[in-house]
Amino acid sequence: MWLDKTEEALSAALSFGYEGAQFTNSKSRVTFEELVSFFRLTDPALARIGNLVRSLESGDMSVPEAAGIDTMLAGARHRAKSDDELLRECEKTLDMVYETYYDPKVASVKGR
Repeated sequence: MWLDKTEEALSAALSFGYEGAQFTNSKSRVTFEELVSFFRLTDPALARIGNLVRSLESGDMSVPEAAGIDTMLAGARHRAKSDDELLRECEKTLDMVYETYYDPKVASVKGR
């Protein structure tokens, strides 16, 4: 659910990614990494995505695939006609990144 800047999140909602949200960037981690830590997710693929997200947010393209992912996300922003559509496009991109990083021999994610 998207909120306008003047709206407050429902008390039962998990809020993230904006000032005043339950989960935001900290001094050492981006919001994605904060969520992974809070939910005690130990899949190494998620840790790698956290590094990628931090690289993208900071503009530091030291993660080798960051520039390519940044280009794909720019294409999604250009093509999307709404926030919901942009979210769907970005989900597809990051799902593919996850599948690339995922190693079933070391992952400990329920349901995989």
